[in-house]
Amino acid sequence: MNSACMMRARDIRSRDITIILIGVGASSFVAVIWCRKSQWVVLVLVLFSVLTALGDVLAQAVAPKVKAIDIRGNKRIELPAIAGRLTLKVDDPYTPETVRGQVKILYDTGFFEDVQVETESVAGGTAVVFVVREKPFITEIVYDGNVNLSDDKLKEKTTIKGQSFLDQQQAKESAEKIRLAYQDDGYYNAQVVPVIQTLDEERKRLTFFVKEGEKARVKTVIFDGMRAATKDEIFRVTAVREWVPWYGLFTQLKLPSLVSDAGVLKQDELANDVERIKEVLLNKGYLTAQVSLPQVELSEDKQWFTVTYNVSEGEPFTVSEVGFRGYTVFEEAELRENLKIKEGEIFQRAKIRDEVTRLTDLYGSRGYAFADVAPNVNPNNEERTASIILHIKEGEMMRIRQINITGNDKTRDHVIRREIRVDEQDTIDTVSMKRSYQRLNNLNFFETVEIIPEQVAADKVDLNVRVKEKPTGQFSIGGGFSTLDQLVAIADITEGNLFGEGYMGRIRGQLGQRRSIGLITFRNPYLNDGLTSLQLDIYSSMTNYISYMERKAGASVMFGRWLSEYVSGSISIFGEQLDYSDPQAGLCPNLLPLICGQLGTQSTTGFRTTLFRDTRDYYLDPRSGWRLGGGFDLGTPMLGGTNDFYKYNIDVMKYTPLPFDTRFSVRARYGAVEPRNGTEIPLTERFFVGGINTVRGFVFGRAGPVVPTYYTIYGAAKQLIFNFDYIFTVSADAKLNGVIFFDYGKGFDDHEPVTLSLRPAAGVEARWISPFGPLRVAYGINLDPKEGERKGVFEFTIGSIF
Repeated sequence: MNSACMMRARDIRSRDITIILIGVGASSFVAVIWCRKSQWVVLVLVLFSVLTALGDVLAQAVAPKVKAIDIRGNKRIELPAIAGRLTLKVDDPYTPETVRGQVKILYDTGFFEDVQVETESVAGGTAVVFVVREKPFITEIVYDGNVNLSDDKLKEKTTIKGQSFLDQQQAKESAEKIRLAYQDDGYYNAQVVPVIQTLDEERKRLTFFVKEGEKARVKTVIFDGMRAATKDEIFRVTAVREWVPWYGLFTQLKLPSLVSDAGVLKQDELANDVERIKEVLLNKGYLTAQVSLPQVELSEDKQWFTVTYNVSEGEPFTVSEVGFRGYTVFEEAELRENLKIKEGEIFQRAKIRDEVTRLTDLYGSRGYAFADVAPNVNPNNEERTASIILHIKEGEMMRIRQINITGNDKTRDHVIRREIRVDEQDTIDTVSMKRSYQRLNNLNFFETVEIIPEQVAADKVDLNVRVKEKPTGQFSIGGGFSTLDQLVAIADITEGNLFGEGYMGRIRGQLGQRRSIGLITFRNPYLNDGLTSLQLDIYSSMTNYISYMERKAGASVMFGRWLSEYVSGSISIFGEQLDYSDPQAGLCPNLLPLICGQLGTQSTTGFRTTLFRDTRDYYLDPRSGWRLGGGFDLGTPMLGGTNDFYKYNIDVMKYTPLPFDTRFSVRARYGAVEPRNGTEIPLTERFFVGGINTVRGFVFGRAGPVVPTYYTIYGAAKQLIFNFDYIFTVSADAKLNGVIFFDYGKGFDDHEPVTLSLRPAAGVEARWISPFGPLRVAYGINLDPKEGERKGVFEFTIGSIF
């Protein structure tokens, strides 16, 4: 057989069989067989197989035996854990192939960076020793040099973990993922290097050294072919905008900016921006406008992007027809009654969306909660006109089978139900459902509110009201600063949902350099679940107005009433004990007789009334709506007081929503107080214009009349104030807003006529709906300071939102 194995292309021939043996090694060959009798072929092949198997058995029989297995070099991994992975056992034959397989097994565990094999001849065979060197054991992972991305953010990208053996591949992958995270944030020059640092003999630290580099910005956005819209119009809606040079100041100071993301390339928003650009053009009548996906080029220094859109505008289209199809519930005249789209005007897709919403609400108000309105736009390219057909699928009129309330562990069911503007067995009304959501949200009892209709029959739905409660009890101790109070310490205990019945109870104490206040309040917003509310107040205060000291103690009982869905009024009866003392030295008796004549004790009794219409969507942080109304106060001796006067005010506020969750607020106020029967206006009833709640940028009361020589305040008989606020969201999750404001107002003296020559101021403000109440911080600049006035005023207040 051995001689046959050494043959090289030797032929063996006979009458019945030909065998060609081609040697390919020391112990193997290839046989090419041709035979006339197949049974001989089988015999030869079987014989060859038997001989091969016999050779393997003989080879194992003469191989040495493994008499001992030992493992050395391990420090952290225990011997049983290593030995348990090996398949080689004592008394197994020792062959190189078997040993190499064991080495591979040890490497595959991931614990070792080197494995060596040592052998030693012993009685009866061979002793095998596996000498291992463990990989570095990483006890901690740290990040060095990261400023713009937090450790937590980098941990999310790190696949290798602490308290494990180092995996070089995982370390490299983690470094690359961190680099890509920086690239996603605009840092295209970022470098990340993983380094092993030795803490001691057994402990290692893996440090990812980060060199962030400068952030790449969008320097130029090109709209090639666009003529119908300006860049400013496009940038109002797009997520990717050009870098604003002065934005760097906001970045370095970590201040909120109106353009906080200007210049940031958001790859995942580019496709959406294409649709936003088309929407702008569609709203200008360019019905066939096309916008390509942008080309993005990065400069060689990896600092600047150029983004180029190719725009094909086409020609503007006008509206040729507005039609309705599929309606039976309403007459066509009713559908057209508030139609905003006019035939012959420039086509605007935004108006179509508004019409879909209007029609859906219109049907929803009649109980057709699942009505569907599908617009169909048919362009005529030759005449450049478009017909708009609104196809209506009315569905069935739905009635509410039952209202299910869930999630209210503390709040009683009836407290929620009385805010819901629909009842069981009523036809469903989507407009009333929206209003129900607003009212529940305005309770400020819940983190989230959901009102979801669920169809349970062909013409019936269940209304599922799901709420998630939040803590309504507040205990806060803090401080602040205002131009009236100066430094102030505040302690407040408030429960807005007492006993789960919606009652409000408050105990508040305030101690300041110039004013101290004590207040106890109880309010029941719905007496017997009706439309009437009750509020009781007991209060005491001491205020140093510099020109005089005021001490006041009193109580009031107020009854309120909902007169309609948005209109409410109130009337209260009150009584106050007043004491004025300690005028500024030199004022009395001649310089300020208005104050000096009222020193001593007096009292006020009478009535205060209010009437307001309030359509704001969310009282604490409105996006839209009006609040307009006013009040009338009467102080009369008929109830036992000494003061006799009447006072009235008008207050109008409007919120207008703008893109990017911004809004514009305008507020106008006018008020006047008049004495009766030859008496004086009580000092406590005068208007003090200036300060964070009236005209920001002025010290409290100094936008009204002052004593010229001493610059001391004494209040105004009339006030006229305008406030203009541009409000933008800094953090929706934290409920933090920024404000840029312009205030224009003044307080007028007793015999001074009211004019529009008012005092201007402008500045910035931060508003935070904090867990312990609304908080405001404002800095205002007096745009026309007079002698003795400050040019800028910083103020802080808590407890109200202007």
